[in-house]
Amino acid sequence: MATSYESFAQTFKAALIQLHPKPLDPEHNFNAAANHIRDAAEQGAALAVLPEYHLTGWYPEDSQFTVLAQTAYQYVSKYQELAKELKVNIAPGTIVTVDPNSPPPGASNGTTSSAKTPSLLNIAPFISYTGELLGSYTKANLWHPERNVLTSGPNHQPVSSEGPPVTPANPHSVIETPLGPVGIVICWDLAFPEAFRALVRQGARLIIIPTYWTRDDLTPEARRYGPDVDIMFLKNALVTRAFENTCAILFCNVGGPPEEGYAGLSRAVLPLVGPVEGCFDDGTPGMRIVEVDMKTVDIAEENYKIREDLASESWHYGYSHDK
Repeated sequence: MATSYESFAQTFKAALIQLHPKPLDPEHNFNAAANHIRDAAEQGAALAVLPEYHLTGWYPEDSQFTVLAQTAYQYVSKYQELAKELKVNIAPGTIVTVDPNSPPPGASNGTTSSAKTPSLLNIAPFISYTGELLGSYTKANLWHPERNVLTSGPNHQPVSSEGPPVTPANPHSVIETPLGPVGIVICWDLAFPEAFRALVRQGARLIIIPTYWTRDDLTPEARRYGPDVDIMFLKNALVTRAFENTCAILFCNVGGPPEEGYAGLSRAVLPLVGPVEGCFDDGTPGMRIVEVDMKTVDIAEENYKIREDLASESWHYGYSHDK
């Protein structure tokens, strides 16, 4: 765990970067993200958040998707340099990278002529304004099509920016940051209240959700109930998670044309408040600066006492992931 720690104000500015990734072009997408982060830093943002799959988009059927994962983790060090230069904390969405436990390229078990396709992990790092990699989370709850491509992984703690570490930890672990205790979940994790409970029980006050959530995965039968089923899911689930856990949430989705199924809706959601002013209402690509008032977390807890109950020895639902 990195040691630098400087308290930021209770109310801080966060940049939600609703990037529309160019397919399988990480360098283009990194440069686009970096430009937004520079703009955010100039506007006084303490934190910049990017979406899931922001370097490549989600194109698992293309062989290049796996090829790019071989070197994708190098962008973590580039974000570290950017964070240090601009003095801004960065949650750089997710990086799809090769599982460090996979055999090296070209390896064989002696019975086959070629190695299996390496396992891929979907990792969300957190980088401090000093450029230190403070922690990361590997997506645990995979969306159904992802299960053919990705490996569900436990949380990984960073040891260097050269690649993901090999020592697994608990599925959900809090990261100590200059903004306080932060938890990270990814996209479909939103559907699992247990993930949020696990983080809040460890003291998380802010939960970051990088996402690649589109509206084109529902069956025709589901769509007959309304064209905006997924929009309703996102809006209601985000408010519910913030209120039921007395935590602040930063949700950052990809952007893109609505006719292509992009939902967008990147937003900050606070207990007692709901979505804050200035959030995205659709999939329009771009960057928005929102104000995150962490005092709402304390006031909500004073009233609802959710954390107090969770910490009690008599808590009714006292399982934890480390048992």
